[in-house]
Amino acid sequence: MIDINLLSLILLSVCVFGFFSIKIATVFQQCGYRIGEFFSAIFSGKKREIVKLSTYSLLFLIATAVGCVFFNKHNLTFSLYVFTVFTLLDGLYFFKTKIVKKSKLTHRFLRIYFLSAFFSSAFCTAIFLLVKSFLSQNFIYYASLSLAFVPVGVPCFLSLGKIVNFPYDAFRYCLSKAICAKKIAKNKDLIKIGITGSSGKTSVKNYLAKMLQTKYRVLATPSSYNTPLGICKTVRGGLENYDVFIAEMGARRKNDIKELCKMVKPNVGIITSILPQHTKTLGGIKGVKRAKNQLIEGLCGKKSAFFNDNSQESFDLYQKANCEKFLVGERGFVRWQNAVQRLDGIDFDIVVYGKSYKTFTPLLGFHNLENICIAVAVALYLKVDISKILGVIPTLSSPRHRAEIIKTANGVVVVDDGYNANIEGIKSTAIAIGKLSGKKIAVTSGVVELGEEDKTVNYQVGQVLAQNFSLVIAMGVNSTSVKNGALSVGGQVEVLSDMQTVKKYLLNQLKRGDVVAFFSDLPDVYEI
Repeated sequence: MIDINLLSLILLSVCVFGFFSIKIATVFQQCGYRIGEFFSAIFSGKKREIVKLSTYSLLFLIATAVGCVFFNKHNLTFSLYVFTVFTLLDGLYFFKTKIVKKSKLTHRFLRIYFLSAFFSSAFCTAIFLLVKSFLSQNFIYYASLSLAFVPVGVPCFLSLGKIVNFPYDAFRYCLSKAICAKKIAKNKDLIKIGITGSSGKTSVKNYLAKMLQTKYRVLATPSSYNTPLGICKTVRGGLENYDVFIAEMGARRKNDIKELCKMVKPNVGIITSILPQHTKTLGGIKGVKRAKNQLIEGLCGKKSAFFNDNSQESFDLYQKANCEKFLVGERGFVRWQNAVQRLDGIDFDIVVYGKSYKTFTPLLGFHNLENICIAVAVALYLKVDISKILGVIPTLSSPRHRAEIIKTANGVVVVDDGYNANIEGIKSTAIAIGKLSGKKIAVTSGVVELGEEDKTVNYQVGQVLAQNFSLVIAMGVNSTSVKNGALSVGGQVEVLSDMQTVKKYLLNQLKRGDVVAFFSDLPDVYEI
């Protein structure tokens, strides 16, 4: 027969875990379920959440002990009462700061989460059975004390859930990659294009796909899918009915792109930019450069490579490349000139092999012209007629959260550049907005994962924004560097705690005709 006390305790432990693991599990997912990175985040950027969990555990422990000593309440009803009261009280404080980016309820997330809930229950059950064997009358009270340790143990339970789930995940991961690579290789005539860079990957991919669709059947990885599993999802239905496959390739760690190239075996490689981004995990700008060059080294068949001439690092890779190669930009065969930024877009000339064509694009920031030029270069290489390309350019639109212009009902213009995470992209968008009329406010949490360059780059972010905006609002771990940079050029700056506070502040600041721009919106891994 089922012990009702044990069953009640298990249900309570699941409730405690579920209540206090929501935010922490979200951070775990944003860390890619990497345990080392996860603990680094929660004991640095999210340390106040751990303090909250510890505080709850301690208060629950004290309240239960005091209640039982003074009121002689050795039953589960009293434990439930204490749990409910303190959970509600602590919830008012624990959930005061909201989750910035909600969890994605993937199969992997749910597996790890439910395994973690199981381990929290197993922990409580073990205490229950252990104490029961020694104390025949008051074991319920002592067992209920185990509930006090569940909140503070949430990170450990999640990590254990990931460890137990790892063999299954590893098997599925390898199997998915093998099936994906087989599907890609099955279409012998498929033109396979790999795109990487510190910025502009998604934009170039989208622009190029639209240009190539005037001649070919094109499949491109959606949104910002730039990991092995993202590519696996994209080609799930096979590639027999396509002529071109465009794969965005992200690099946050060494050999990420090498792994992607083994799956895709691209014929054409595109380097959009090489900038100080993910320098902490890649090992400085030289590490970023080596990571991006893995795409060129991984080209197969008739190899062709395109490089954006926007930095010395990308030009170095162009010179080093041992394949058919093209430079795009000031020294290249496709470039832009005579650009004029307006609120509704950019008038500019695109120059192809010395011949100039006047055109327009409804985008914000001259960095988008670099992205257009490199897409044009690849489309021309694949024999798309220039007239068709010129017909596509005025129809282009920004990917979500990349200098995306949103005109609100109250007349305020919102520029969502939340996905931008490098100084050059921020600078380009800021300069473009700076030329517009009306009051302009910038909101930023800075650029992360730069290691030793964190302070220097975010100081520059503050300077650039202050020079182009009436007011800079800084928040998060980089707020001090951003503030100091803004003040160094005489800018006005406010430091606020989180996005909810920022939104309340903006309600009293903005009016019709004003512009507010959001730069580099960070996930919950970082304290914002």
